[in-house]
Amino acid sequence: MTPDNDPTTNEAEQIQLAREIGASLTDAFVGYVRGQVPFDDLSFGVYDALHDLYVVRSGDFELVDDDHDHHQHDDVLDEQEDLAQEPHRDASG
Repeated sequence: MTPDNDPTTNEAEQIQLAREIGASLTDAFVGYVRGQVPFDDLSFGVYDALHDLYVVRSGDFELVDDDHDHHQHDDVLDEQEDLAQEPHRDASG
């Protein structure tokens, strides 16, 4: 939620997030029609999107800066390396 809990700002954030969720669903539906997304992934994604929408509507969310995605990606690679017991291979190597 916004620090000042301004209902107008909060509603604007909720609307923007709802539109982003809708756009991701549209992309998933198109991917399914093109044969790029399996039905089980699509159905899980739809459920996940509905849950996200519920959280957005409840107002119980916190927006996170996109700059953190790079660090999360590194953490995911580290975890995959640990699980595979192999170092990550670059496309250049």
